[in-house]
Amino acid sequence: MKQKNLAFTLIEIMVVISIISVLAGVVYAGFGDARALSRDEVRQSTLQEMQVALELYKAQFGFYPAEGDCGGPTISPGDTPATSGINWEGQGTWTGPGPQGAFGSQCAEYIVGLAPNFISALPLDPVWEEETARGYAYQVNSTGSAYKLLSYQTAEADVVADYNHPFSRCPSSAGANCGATPDPETYAVYSFGAQEW
Repeated sequence: MKQKNLAFTLIEIMVVISIISVLAGVVYAGFGDARALSRDEVRQSTLQEMQVALELYKAQFGFYPAEGDCGGPTISPGDTPATSGINWEGQGTWTGPGPQGAFGSQCAEYIVGLAPNFISALPLDPVWEEETARGYAYQVNSTGSAYKLLSYQTAEADVVADYNHPFSRCPSSAGANCGATPDPETYAVYSFGAQEW
């Protein structure tokens, strides 16, 4: 009696390995896109949480908090723009937790007095903040009546395609900082009066 060989041939094994490799590549690519999209959703929800915290601060004190000191004079929570004797715009530029470079100034407390009373901690970007000038950035006017908060050049999957995007830096191309097309990688929330920053 002949015994039948039940083993796989080399060609069958190679075909199975090839199919598994193709399927793994497709799944990994889809998983990477899903991770980028979820990081964008974290950035958007973080901006909304910070916007609520900024409005709560204004409801209590009557103005938005100062920019981070970044080595400048100390501003205490509750100091008013009129009585502090300090330029409320900090160094007159954007402040953020990461190495801001030419874009702004680096401060651990980039929004004075917001944490821990109005938000548990000032957030860092899920990817960029430690390495580059990308990440969260805040600016307020000299009277504390208007602010803009950015997630600067961090969007990965849900990019800002036009000025109708809910997190577009500007509502239109009218302002000097807005440009003919929106910055596709920058999310923003802002108060009235800061639309075109």
